[in-house]
Amino acid sequence: MAGDAIDRKEFMTALGRACVGTCVCGAVLQVELALAAESGAPQENKPTPAPETRPGDKSPARAVKRLEFVDVWLPRFFSVIDRELDEPTRRRLMAANGKACFSAYRPDLKVRPEPATRADIAAWVAQRGTSRGYSMDGDSVILQYVTSAETGQSSSEGICLCPTAETQQAKVISPTFCWCSVGYVKEMHDRAFGRPVKVELIESVLMGRPRCRFRITAI
Repeated sequence: MAGDAIDRKEFMTALGRACVGTCVCGAVLQVELALAAESGAPQENKPTPAPETRPGDKSPARAVKRLEFVDVWLPRFFSVIDRELDEPTRRRLMAANGKACFSAYRPDLKVRPEPATRADIAAWVAQRGTSRGYSMDGDSVILQYVTSAETGQSSSEGICLCPTAETQQAKVISPTFCWCSVGYVKEMHDRAFGRPVKVELIESVLMGRPRCRFRITAI
C-alpha cells in the first residue's frame, strides 16, 4: 500500500506540472478528490468541480471553463511577450491595443472640436472630482482608477479593473499588461481635451499597489 501511495503522489505531481488548461486542472482535481475519499479525509473545503462541457457550448458553465483557461494563459502569454519583444515594442503594442479597446467601447465619444485650454481642463477635472478619481497636480491631471469602466461600479483596492485580468495576482502577471491601460487612458483624454496628451503610468495593481494611477499632461 505504501508503494501505491507514493506512485499516486508522483502521478499527481507530474500531472500538476503538465497543467496548461482547465481540462488538465479538472483531471488533477478529480484525482485529488478520489484520493481524499479513499483516505477518509474531510472534503468540506474542497471546491466543487465545474460541470463537464464541450467546446462551443453556449452555456454559463462553458463560459466559466473559458475564463479559467484565460486566467492560466494570460501570465504565460505575457512572459513570452516580455521574452520575445523589446520594451519599446511591448509598450507600443499594448498601448495600441488599449486605444482600440477604448475606441470599440466608446465610439460615441467624439473629439472635442476646440483644443481645451488649461482652464478648460481644470474645470473638467473639478466637475468630475475625486469621487471619479480625478485631481490636478500643477499642469497635469492625475487619474486614479476607482470605478470599473465596464460597470461604472466602485471597486475594492487591489483588484485590476480590466475584466481580463481582475483575478490576476500582483507581481505574477507582467506589468507589460498595464500599458494597455496607458493607451486606453490616452485615447479617452485625447478625445475629451481635443488635443494630444502624454500619459505616464505612475503605479498599478499588477505592480503591487492598491490602485492604478496615471499622470496626464496635455501636449
